[in-house]
Amino acid sequence: MLQLVKEKKTIIFSDFDGTITERDVIVMVMEKFAPPEWVKLKDQILYERTISLKEGIEKLFGLIGSNKKEEIIDFVKKEAKLRSGFPEFVDFCRLENIELNVFSASLDFLIEPLLKDFKNKLKIFSNGADFSSEKISINYNYLPKNCSLCGTCGCCKVEIIEKYPKEHFIRVVIGDGLAELAPSKIADLVFARGNLIKLLEQEKISYIPFQNFHEVQKQLIKNVSANQRNGEPAKG
Repeated sequence: MLQLVKEKKTIIFSDFDGTITERDVIVMVMEKFAPPEWVKLKDQILYERTISLKEGIEKLFGLIGSNKKEEIIDFVKKEAKLRSGFPEFVDFCRLENIELNVFSASLDFLIEPLLKDFKNKLKIFSNGADFSSEKISINYNYLPKNCSLCGTCGCCKVEIIEKYPKEHFIRVVIGDGLAELAPSKIADLVFARGNLIKLLEQEKISYIPFQNFHEVQKQLIKNVSANQRNGEPAKG
């Protein structure tokens, strides 16, 4: 079994937007429902990095009325697609007794409709959407009040990972962007695509590139099994 490396259990933390899904769902929603100023905000978050991820997401959803909730959910269910191999990967993790976690700075009402078929096979760590005001706002479920790290991400993925001590777990991160950079620094094994690859190369952090979850499954077997024989966890 894959989880047995010096009695360590393999545990996976996967991003959602652009990782589990083919496209970033937040971007898809903004393209459909937000006024044109969302594009400038996106650039400030991802490329200029002049505003934090937390502030940026707040401003993005603050552009959309709460009365659009059901329309947005219907749009996401119809238009957003899961990345190839993900359903099989979920079954693989369950078969191998590997805990699969989804962590995301996105909002629950965008994530849960797409992952409802897997709700008993994985855990979701995400922010909550608040529709009680005129515009959509955010409830932060995984952001420490006195975060010792950046405090600007909106969802502290490092804190989520650290609940699983490295002494007992092989911690695997799968992602595609800025929000997975800090978690990658403490992971034992990193699977990357998209902008995360550039960020990891700048930081000189090793990774395995992927385009679909069939590749992730194959490489996970190869890397974790190889290190089983050596009695060492794979390095990220």
